[in-house]
Amino acid sequence: MTPPVLRTPRLTLRPLQASDAAAIAEGIGNWDVVRWLSVVPHPYALADAESYIASRAADAGHHWAICDETGLVGGISTGTELGYWLARPAWRKGYGFEAATAAVTHWFDAGGGDLNSGCFVGNTRSEAVLRALFFREVGRSARHSKALAQDVDGIDFRLTPADWARRMAFRIETPRLNLRPLVSSDAKALSRLAVPEVARNLAGMPAPLSVDAAREIIEARRWRGHMGFHLAIEQKRRLIGIIGCGRTPASLMYAVHPDHWGQGVATEAVGAAIPELFARLPISTLHADHMVDNPGSGAVLRKLGFTETGTGTCTSQARLEAVPSITYALRRED
Repeated sequence: MTPPVLRTPRLTLRPLQASDAAAIAEGIGNWDVVRWLSVVPHPYALADAESYIASRAADAGHHWAICDETGLVGGISTGTELGYWLARPAWRKGYGFEAATAAVTHWFDAGGGDLNSGCFVGNTRSEAVLRALFFREVGRSARHSKALAQDVDGIDFRLTPADWARRMAFRIETPRLNLRPLVSSDAKALSRLAVPEVARNLAGMPAPLSVDAAREIIEARRWRGHMGFHLAIEQKRRLIGIIGCGRTPASLMYAVHPDHWGQGVATEAVGAAIPELFARLPISTLHADHMVDNPGSGAVLRKLGFTETGTGTCTSQARLEAVPSITYALRRED
């Protein structure tokens, strides 16, 4: 069965084509890639890629080419289990997590049951992706590696529909606040948040912000399971702020309406969100910054364990010029 085309902010997952053979052979032929794959030989020739494409067209699973603006950069499949690979130049961009999120979303949206996966012990990047998708470790077993011509210790994972639903719900409750994904009906409240005092400290929010423009921001930054999203900060069912995480490197942002400044709202919201961001995203470090004339944000970040890492510049649609900034980072282990 031909799988549907899936799209993410940076990637297109499309059915494999015969013309993909050369790109697949080049990508999988790299030793850094093939050493982590169980059923792939080394060296990996064009004929192996052609055979792979033909065999995948004949089975019942879903198999996609992962493509960015340069073309094919990897492959991913669901069926007996979730598996994927990325060409060496596509590493460290978050592509594996973004593609896996799309494939898993399609799996469960189509009514799929428990989904299995696994990785070799030592493949810390793939392990982090699976754990961030809420796969649970269910055991350890030996997996045969054709490339290494030997059995290798592996970790077995399983993802249930219930755990996936819990991950995608992304709702956080604190004593005073509720954090949840933004929805289209939040557009009017989001437009009210875009007062000059708030917008001047944010990169992507003009002031004033029309309801239609707010609706476009909500759609663009909707929670889809990977980085590049905003959540609503609610108090007594009223949107009073937003919090989100940008893409590579993973960067925290937040804003609260001036009517609620000085009440500890930002500290409460960000403090509750941080562990959930590390749970749902395969990141080792969360970055943040603030403009030098916004010291309140720096106080919040330092209170929550962020440490200063340097200086930079920030731009804002609500300002005429770039502004010096201070950068921060929080490591997962901290």
